[in-house]
Amino acid sequence: MRFRIERMTDSEFRNLNIDYGFYNTPVGEILIASTVRGICCIELADNRDEALQLLCKRFAKSSQQIHPAEFHNQALRFFDKDGRLSSDEIVLHLYGTDFQMKVWRALLEIPFGKTSTYSDIAKAINNPRALRAVGTAIGRNPVAILVPCHRVLRSDGGIGGYYWGIEKKKILLEWEGDMP
Repeated sequence: MRFRIERMTDSEFRNLNIDYGFYNTPVGEILIASTVRGICCIELADNRDEALQLLCKRFAKSSQQIHPAEFHNQALRFFDKDGRLSSDEIVLHLYGTDFQMKVWRALLEIPFGKTSTYSDIAKAINNPRALRAVGTAIGRNPVAILVPCHRVLRSDGGIGGYYWGIEKKKILLEWEGDMP
């Protein structure tokens, strides 16, 4: 399974129709949201109301409707080993700065079950001194799990931070088989 990021334009961002649904996965319930072009958001959904509020906050100028979409089914294949090993391509329709796009693309290069460091990501985008900015961009990743920000650890091997909390990060790393 491969992921391709298509950058969302400002005008698209201001006029989105978003389909979303809640789905059970091996790492807990998630909200998957998509536009007509691809997956735009994945929220970890311990609380459905909070997850929906995060989606609405992230895309304040959009309209959202609960509606299963084919993109959601594609994303769910990530949780199936055969799906992960397929040559299918999933489009991620993301809104962000040039810098964020570079960081998110670098995260996609971290193999399943492996980890990297903030320093490695900064080097991968040819900006080795931008550790803090890299950390901020990682924290603003709108597509949890698929853009694998949970695979980034501190240089000393420590777990580091995670938008969804350290326990969720540990669960994801354990599920992928690379808990430090």
